[in-house]
Amino acid sequence: MKAIPYRQEGDADIPCEPHEATVIRLMLPGPIRNLRIPVQIKGTRAGTGNWSWNGDVEKPTLRPSILNDFRPHGDLVNHVWITDGQVIFLGDCSHEFAGQTIDLLDVE
Repeated sequence: MKAIPYRQEGDADIPCEPHEATVIRLMLPGPIRNLRIPVQIKGTRAGTGNWSWNGDVEKPTLRPSILNDFRPHGDLVNHVWITDGQVIFLGDCSHEFAGQTIDLLDVE
């Protein structure tokens, strides 16, 4: 499975069906592997801080891109699109995966 859906209840993430998910977990190749992303499947995400998710656990697509920028504390920048179960590493990444497209890893 490439995305595991959870429903957040207080401080706990409870496994759930994709249509109930408020959070998903993903495993990326590269320096930032384990991601926990707040998501929604329906409605507008404007002003929520959530990513839209297609609800697919094998070929997830999220919008917008995901940017992890640790420049204030180092030189690591990881900027990706997640599309149809693949990670598209954008050119502004500061690591060896920049410019590559690689399949998501199975979530452990």
